[in-house]
Amino acid sequence: MLLVVVLIVFTQCTKRAARYLPVIGISRVDSVSKDTIYHTIAKFKLIDQFGQVVTTDTFKNKIYVANFFFVTCPGICKQMNGELERVQQAFVGNSKVKFISHTVTPEQDSVPVLLQYAKLHDAIPYQWYFLTGDRKQIMDLAIHSYLTESDGYLVHSQNLTLVDMEGRIRGVYSGVIPAEVDKLIAAIKLLLKEEAENGRGN
Repeated sequence: MLLVVVLIVFTQCTKRAARYLPVIGISRVDSVSKDTIYHTIAKFKLIDQFGQVVTTDTFKNKIYVANFFFVTCPGICKQMNGELERVQQAFVGNSKVKFISHTVTPEQDSVPVLLQYAKLHDAIPYQWYFLTGDRKQIMDLAIHSYLTESDGYLVHSQNLTLVDMEGRIRGVYSGVIPAEVDKLIAAIKLLLKEEAENGRGN
């Protein structure tokens, strides 16, 4: 009888744990409040494919998926953004879910170039943002905020990074493996439920 009770409790706890995604990145405990302070994406100010200024506040109370690419990339970037099209289609019309693709060659990827690239990938305006701007800021974001590998000049990553409404990283998925992208879609749905339970998803 005791064994059965233990198994039921363990199963229920496991189910509860599976409902939530981990928070990725180094965290610390505040010495005064004793609250856990999690790694978050730093504030930024960039330009989208329409030439409009986009800041951290643009994505306030939003879940978003971020990646890094460049327009002339012949292989991985094209495949990664092709998979991201599929993710976008899964959340068409959901104002709580956004997508951010940062160019790592802002000198080449001007606003008009990004607009054409966005059209090529059927990007929905104001749901999928293609961003350019200061190279140093983009590199700093990639390395220090999104924890992406770099050779010091370019970011080399096929990752799609899931960020919650508090700016915390909640998952990293390969953008060139369809099964991983399927996991990303499921994770976004799970995160939407979590945010709704916390009163932020309405």
